[in-house]
Amino acid sequence: MIELSTRTALAFDVFVKTVAQAQVVAVGEEHYHPDIQAFELRLLQALALHRPRHVALALEFLERDVQAAVDAYLSGSSDDATLHMQIKATPVFIQYYFPLMQYARQAGIPVLAMNVPRPLARRVTREGLTAVAASLPLPERAYMAATFFPITPSYRTYFLQAVAAAHPLPEEQHDRFVEAAHLKDDTMAESLATFLEGAPDTTVLAIAGRFHFDYGLAIPALLRQRRPHVTVQRVTATAVAADAIIDLRDLAQEALADYVWFAPPRPETIAAH
Repeated sequence: MIELSTRTALAFDVFVKTVAQAQVVAVGEEHYHPDIQAFELRLLQALALHRPRHVALALEFLERDVQAAVDAYLSGSSDDATLHMQIKATPVFIQYYFPLMQYARQAGIPVLAMNVPRPLARRVTREGLTAVAASLPLPERAYMAATFFPITPSYRTYFLQAVAAAHPLPEEQHDRFVEAAHLKDDTMAESLATFLEGAPDTTVLAIAGRFHFDYGLAIPALLRQRRPHVTVQRVTATAVAADAIIDLRDLAQEALADYVWFAPPRPETIAAH
């Protein structure tokens, strides 16, 4: 057991040293999984030790309209309870993701609220992106990406196969749901690009659902349109049953990610959200 633990620690250290050379370490995760979020916290801590004062954290769950509240918390101007109220934190967010923010505050790590507010994305599914963007006052418009990149056929296919397939939609609603999903990815990509413009020597640990990073078709592709020379290491964190057989060669050929971190299935006592 000691030998196995030592080998695992050494392998993790090599992994951290490798990904820390990138400007973005993009972890595509399964939400609300205790082993996966524990891995993310461990990775954040290791990156902070490897690159002191040159690490940042970006979270899909945090939206641009709460950035000021996040900054106040990180500076010590507000406490846990105040931030929970200001960001409307759910109990599962507090349980699984708030430890990341607590560590960021302790270690002086910037935290980026990178996503578009959900009410705006929901409006896009009802009204369409052009109509919503044109109707917003300037302060709210700033919560969206300033420039919208075109939706590529590959992105549309990827979304409809990976996401909408689990939630069948009438054909006439496809365009607006794709627009809303693309708006989120476009906004998160712009958030990362803008941050890196001001801090190019920073490694950002960006955490979002697997859809946003797998295969590099969503956030990574949109980020590279804004910063063509950005360096990204993609990590997929996924749960796998003990008796599952996985051909790693297939994952490599499909370019799923640069690294895959396997976790046991989510405990049955934890509800998926």
